[in-house]
Amino acid sequence: MKIIKIAIENYRGIKEREEVPLSDFSSIVGKNDSGKSIILNAIATFLDPKNYPVTEFDFNDFTKPIIIECYFFDENLVEKLEKKVKTKIKKEDGIDEFLNDLMFENSIIFQKIAKVPNKTFDSENILMRDFEEKDFSFLYSKSDEELSEVIKKYSITVPVEGKGRNSKLERIKYIKEFCKTEKKKVSNKFITDEYKISTLFPAVELFVSDYGLEADTKFKTNSVSEIQEYFIKETSDDTKKLKIIEKEIEMEMEAEAESIKNYMTDYVPSLNHVKIKPNIIWKDSIKSVDVSFQFDGDTKLIPMTHKGSGYRRLFMVARFRYLAEKNKSGNTIYLIEEPETFLHPSAQEDLLNAFRDLSEDNQIVITTHSPVFAGATNSNSVILCKKDTQSVYEFLKEGSKKDFIFKIVDELGIKPSYNLRDHHEKIVFVESSNDAKFYNIIAIKLLNKNLLNNEKILVLPFGGGTNIESFLNINYFDDSKRDLFLIIDSDKHIDQLEKQKKSSEKFNKKEKGNSYILKKSRIENYYHPRALERVYNIEEDIFSFFSDEEDAVKSIKSVINNKDLKNIKEKNNIRVFEEMTEEEWKKVVEDELKIFLENILK
Repeated sequence: MKIIKIAIENYRGIKEREEVPLSDFSSIVGKNDSGKSIILNAIATFLDPKNYPVTEFDFNDFTKPIIIECYFFDENLVEKLEKKVKTKIKKEDGIDEFLNDLMFENSIIFQKIAKVPNKTFDSENILMRDFEEKDFSFLYSKSDEELSEVIKKYSITVPVEGKGRNSKLERIKYIKEFCKTEKKKVSNKFITDEYKISTLFPAVELFVSDYGLEADTKFKTNSVSEIQEYFIKETSDDTKKLKIIEKEIEMEMEAEAESIKNYMTDYVPSLNHVKIKPNIIWKDSIKSVDVSFQFDGDTKLIPMTHKGSGYRRLFMVARFRYLAEKNKSGNTIYLIEEPETFLHPSAQEDLLNAFRDLSEDNQIVITTHSPVFAGATNSNSVILCKKDTQSVYEFLKEGSKKDFIFKIVDELGIKPSYNLRDHHEKIVFVESSNDAKFYNIIAIKLLNKNLLNNEKILVLPFGGGTNIESFLNINYFDDSKRDLFLIIDSDKHIDQLEKQKKSSEKFNKKEKGNSYILKKSRIENYYHPRALERVYNIEEDIFSFFSDEEDAVKSIKSVINNKDLKNIKEKNNIRVFEEMTEEEWKKVVEDELKIFLENILK
C-alpha cells in the first residue's frame, strides 16, 4: 500500500491545508528552511507516532489541532480491505457495497487528528460516502432491530418473496433504494476506524540528513529488529527451530526439578512436586550489533564510528541496495533527507540506482538539493517547496510542464548532462543505463563493435522521457544537426504500444531523428532461459522463453515463488545478458534491432 497524496494542516511550517501528490519515488526540492522535511516528518508521524510522536513544536497554532490525511492506493486494495472487514461485515450483509462506499478512485482516505502532544493521535478516521440523515447513516453498523425500526418508521416496502428477503443485506438494499428515491443527501464524512484498517498501512523508515554520521546506530537498530523478527518466526509453532530448543531446555529443567525434589524429600517428606520452568525470551537475547571495516592496508577491523562520514554514507548506499533485494515484495515507505550529503557524484548515481530498485516494491520520498537526484526523478514526481507566509508546495499540473521544469532548473541549476561533450557525431537515447548496457552487449556479441565508449557515439539514458534531465537533454540536442537515434521498449505487457508509437513518430519528425521500438515488451523478455538458469546454477527448463507481449519480470517472479527459489534478480539482470552466448542472442533478438544497431555503428 502506497501514499498517493498527503494533506497537512497546522503542522510545523504549514498553517492552512496543503495537498502534495506522491509517487513511487518522489523528490522534494527547495531552499533551506523552506519546509521540505515537513512532508517527511508528517508521513513518519502519521504512520508511526510511537517512534515519531507529535510534539508541542509540531503545532503551528497550539489552539488548533494538527490534521494529516493520507490517500492510500494498492493494486489489491479490495482484497485487502475485504480480509480486514469481513470479520464484522459478512458477504451476505453487503460487504461489496460497503467497500465501494469506502473507496474513492481505487484509494482510501485516512485522517488522523492530534489535539495535544502525544505518541498517539486523538482520533483516527476513514472517509466514507454516506447518507447525512442520522436514521440512514452507516446502515451496515446498525443492528437488525435498528434496521427494522427504520423500515417501519418510513414505511419502506421490503418484498416478502425471493431469496434473501430476511437478510440484513436485503433490508439495507431497500432502505438505500428508498433514500435514492427520496433524494436523501449523500456526503463524504470521516468515520471512526473501528475495523483497524490502519493496520494495513506500510511500515516507515525515516533517515535524517545526518544519517551518514549515525549510520552504524541506525544499522544496529534495524539489524536487531530483523533478528527479533527471526526469533518470533522460529518460535511460532512446535516445528520451528527455536521452539524445539525451548522444548529440550524445558525437558532438561524438568529432569533437574525431579532430582532436586528427591533430594528435598529427605528434609521435607510432604513435598510432592518441584517445577522449574525457564522464562525464555529470545527477542531480548540480542542487544546490539557492531559494524566494523577492514580495508587494504588496515591491520585490524576498524569500527564504523572511526571512519569518515563519506565511508558511512557509502555504507548507506550498500545498505539500500541490500534493502532493495530484501524487500522486493515489502510494504515500507523510506523517507530520506538529503541523501547526497557527503557523497561523491558517482556514489550519488549508485545510490539513485538503489533507490530505483527499492521503489519497485516500496515507496521512497526524499528531500534533495542535488541535480543528480532531482534531474533523474520523473517530472510528475518532483515537488518544489517554497516559503511565503507558510510552506507551500508546487508540482506539475496539466499544461504547465515546461514552466514547472524551468522553475526546478532555476532552483537547482540542472543542465543537460552532456552539454560540454559536443564532439560526438551521433546521439543515441535509451531509456536507462541498464538499457545502454543491454544494447552494448548485443553490439559486442552480434556485431563485434562497442556502442559504449565509442568516440563517435554518445549513448544517453533519458529515463523514458519523463524526468527533468531527459527533457533538457533532448531539447538541447534537438538543434545540434547530429544524427539522433531513439530506442524504446514496446511496453506491450501494459498495453502501451500505441503510446510508444506516438513517441517514436514524434522523434522521427526531428530533422535527423531515427527511432526503433523493440519487438518484445521490455529488455527482460530477451533473457535466454538457459543463461538465466546457468547464472543461478539451477536445473534446466525451469524457465521458458518469453513471448513478445509477456511481462517477463512478473513471469520470473511467479516461477521464483512457485519453485521457492532464492536471490534471483528478475529485473535489469545484466549478468544474464553477459552470460548469453552468440547463438543464444541470435535466438532471441529480432533482425530489425540488429540492423538498427548496425546503422548506428556505421
